[in-house]
Amino acid sequence: MIDDQIRQALGEIKKLREELRDIKKDMKAEEKIDSPEYHDLEKAFKDLRQQVKDFKEQWMNELKSDESYNKLREIRLTKEEDIAEAMNKLFVLIAKLPQKPVDMNMDGDNGPIRVQIMPEMRLYLNGREEKIK
Repeated sequence: MIDDQIRQALGEIKKLREELRDIKKDMKAEEKIDSPEYHDLEKAFKDLRQQVKDFKEQWMNELKSDESYNKLREIRLTKEEDIAEAMNKLFVLIAKLPQKPVDMNMDGDNGPIRVQIMPEMRLYLNGREEKIK
């Protein structure tokens, strides 16, 4: 008895889904813009987007030949490596802690910082997880 009701409910759901699919198909056909003006605008937009992309590529190629920009890139890479080494040292220190959650507060340059360390080697600074890179 209940099996028949379940089959009937499933059949009704199937029928409703098919009707919904047909309605969506009809809506998509109605929403399609088939105007020459629209196609011209779309083509102009695509061309403009390509021009912007080409301009950015040309600009970056010019920057790559600039000595001061290259120095900045080198400094950035050095700082990123320094940060990665410092994070490695931090996680080595965390590994030496007992396997229990640690919660401490400390003062930083931009105000107080809440440090939370979880036993599964997760570090949270002000509620945001810091990951080793």
